[in-house]
Amino acid sequence: MKKIVSLLAIVCLSAGIASAQQLVAGAAKVDITPKESDLINETDIIRGKLYVRAIYVSDGKNATAIVGMDTHCHDLNEVMRRSSASTGVPFENFIISSTHTHSGGTAGIGADNKPSQSQVQEAIVKAVDEAKAAARPARVGFGKRPLDINVNRDNYNDRQEWEQAANWTAPCDKDLTVITFIDNDDVPIAVYMNYGMHPVNFFMSGVVSADFPGDACNLIEKVFGEKTIAVFSQGASGDVNPKLAYTQVFQETNQVKAVVAPKVFTKGNPSFENKAVSKEQLPLHKAMIDRKDEYVRMLGNAVGFKAIEIMLYDTQYEVNPVIKGAETVVTVPGRERIDKEGRENYDPGYKPAPDVHIGVGFVQIGDIGLVSVSGEIYTEIGYRIKHEMPLSKLMVVTLADGPFESGYIYSDNAAHHLTFQVIGSRLQPGHAEKAITEAAKRLVKEAK
Repeated sequence: MKKIVSLLAIVCLSAGIASAQQLVAGAAKVDITPKESDLINETDIIRGKLYVRAIYVSDGKNATAIVGMDTHCHDLNEVMRRSSASTGVPFENFIISSTHTHSGGTAGIGADNKPSQSQVQEAIVKAVDEAKAAARPARVGFGKRPLDINVNRDNYNDRQEWEQAANWTAPCDKDLTVITFIDNDDVPIAVYMNYGMHPVNFFMSGVVSADFPGDACNLIEKVFGEKTIAVFSQGASGDVNPKLAYTQVFQETNQVKAVVAPKVFTKGNPSFENKAVSKEQLPLHKAMIDRKDEYVRMLGNAVGFKAIEIMLYDTQYEVNPVIKGAETVVTVPGRERIDKEGRENYDPGYKPAPDVHIGVGFVQIGDIGLVSVSGEIYTEIGYRIKHEMPLSKLMVVTLADGPFESGYIYSDNAAHHLTFQVIGSRLQPGHAEKAITEAAKRLVKEAK
């Protein structure tokens, strides 16, 4: 602990940090873990706690609230209105996103979930309030390094079929980006991480878990003596999964696969329902969960330790940044599937449907920019945003500030993929990628 703090002090001094500072930052987290009595089946378990984590930052005139939650919340507009009235953060300066864990509740990502939507909403408001109350003088820095634990999951196999499997040559953003808010004692107040990779490891397994984002956050908070709040956000991950999940050592056996996750059929949609494990299957089920647990801890440790490395060696801190924000909604043509029964590897046919609205936001803290998108964008869209934005210190946050009308937002180059993400998308091809990118660029000009 002392060594890490000392290293942070060296980094800050070498960056020529001035003593006077205008920025203040605070952070807090609120427990939203369901109770044991909320579990659906006797064989379900709670692997670890779920949280809403929040960071409040103010430059003395303007403020922003950055929130990460280990579940989903579908009505964030009302939450932002309430929190804005309570804290003074302008509506357009909120970034509230999901870590996208697929096990963030008793029903995974199902509708009848605990924690309930009202519990999550209350937790968001409380977390931002507490973060503001804890605000103290701070400086902010940005850093990034590659982390090779993810892989594109849209794969065209030797049987000339599209499948969800490792595609080793397809686009995949490896950058882990980190924004750190540090106090006068050179201890981080808050760490905001961003990486593109689906947390799907405990999906439909009866396990309540924040998956690797939760493990990464817990690690960082532990390293800094629980004086720091670590928040995780998803990057461009609509077509990205954990890399090692596709190696042989992590493949489920046929016996366990029936227990842990439903089989994905080419024809006929699977029923994603959390079911009890029979007495006969329970030993296999527990063995698989134990193996998944070790794997997820490895992923979380990789993200957490890499984030600390970035904080120590790749981050220069700014004392007096100005905070700006802007938001917009882009409208793109919609479509509706005609055949709704199949999952992938066929063309279901489409008919025109009402337009789809996608939220795009931008928050700037000094020379650091955060673009937020209210959907799951493909890697190539994230690349395009980063390439065309006039900022070198940029983070792209997805699944942010819903409602999420679009579902998966596939890139133009992926429009022909017969994967479940593309087939099930409500978006007509050829519109969303350009609309989102152009909107982000406009917001930068507005913020200036």
